[in-house]
Amino acid sequence: MNNMLTLEEVRGYLDADQQELERFLKQGKLHAYKIGGTYIRFRKEEVLNLRYELLPKKRKGFAQGSFLTKVSDFWRFNNFYIISLAIVATLAILMFRS
Repeated sequence: MNNMLTLEEVRGYLDADQQELERFLKQGKLHAYKIGGTYIRFRKEEVLNLRYELLPKKRKGFAQGSFLTKVSDFWRFNNFYIISLAIVATLAILMFRS
């Protein structure tokens, strides 16, 4: 359940009120699991992607982000793929050397 967020956590990540969250759900930008008609869990990856999409809009008047911020965001969203590629490449090199 590590990759699931509560409603309060989503509000914190997105800095959004209930109406904004409902609008994101209706537009299909965000999906939630609900029980008894109440939204209780959201996928963390989806929330982070939406947050990344919304950040420039919420920062009106501020710089879009430094190079290090962009690298950090890239790593955060792609670290699994980068590490997996490095492991596969290392194993391939070791196999072909033998």
